[in-house]
Amino acid sequence: MLYMENPERLDLTAIEPVLWHPALLARYDALRPGQQLIVNNDIEARPLYHLLTLERGRCFSWEPLEKGPGRWTTSILRNPAIPDSETLCEIITRDYRKAAALTDVGIDFSCSGQLSLEQAFQGKEQKLPGVLQKWKRLDPPIPEKQTDFLGWNLSFLTKYIIKLHHGFVSTQTRFVSELAFKVADSNQIRNPEIRSVAEVFSGTGKAMERIAGKEENELFPYILALAEADAGNKPLKEEKFRHLALPVAFLQTESEKITTDLCHIRELTNNFTAPAYTSSTCPILYKLLAAYEEDALLHLHLENNILFPKAVQAEHRLRSGRLLQ
Repeated sequence: MLYMENPERLDLTAIEPVLWHPALLARYDALRPGQQLIVNNDIEARPLYHLLTLERGRCFSWEPLEKGPGRWTTSILRNPAIPDSETLCEIITRDYRKAAALTDVGIDFSCSGQLSLEQAFQGKEQKLPGVLQKWKRLDPPIPEKQTDFLGWNLSFLTKYIIKLHHGFVSTQTRFVSELAFKVADSNQIRNPEIRSVAEVFSGTGKAMERIAGKEENELFPYILALAEADAGNKPLKEEKFRHLALPVAFLQTESEKITTDLCHIRELTNNFTAPAYTSSTCPILYKLLAAYEEDALLHLHLENNILFPKAVQAEHRLRSGRLLQ
């Protein structure tokens, strides 16, 4: 994308971080369809992409023009209104079995659920027919066996993620990481790539643990309070609001890095296929890594595509004033 004539400009370096959220939305909302906004910042710009997607949907084009260090410049183009198309979130949530085909070709559905199928496969169009064929071969889903994540209320979904997925991160991360380094040591001469697997997983696991801790200590208590207020059970005072979209946007940026690392591990392990002539523990490690990836992708899908958008919508309803104390 080239600079258009007389684009609008927003310099976030001159604004307090707490004001980025309203400033970006105000300038974006003032754009006409087809008009461009150039945003300057002195930290990574990707959280702003997630913030805008959460608040306004995927109705804009985004192109990094400078990627640091010290300066990030981004072009945001407001797209003309187009007919609604089904998103990855809607496709995968309706039949989660379809997620495997996307993962196999490197399509990230867990952090990019608001993209349409066409948007997600930009640059990978040649892989879409194969994915569609795999989906076609799936048996029709049995409704009573499908988990209706979209139908769950905000409070139940939050507690489900804590109990099931945060619990998995807590119990499995250290164990898998320690096993990975042991397997790497015992296969160093013949299969030195396992050392890289261990190192990448160690960083990924620590990031998962850090995010889970941050969510349980800071973000999720607020989301549960929103859920109570939105259900009409316990009003939330005006001063308790925290502009949820901004911290969520930073978490989603961290999630993108995790999915990138998980994809790298899949590549390093040849889709979790243990090499010949490795120690007996290597196939066990690769099965555990596959299970970790499976849980992490569902975990991040539930948060980024369902929980966080639901929470932002609840906050908007409460901010309208009808449920404030």
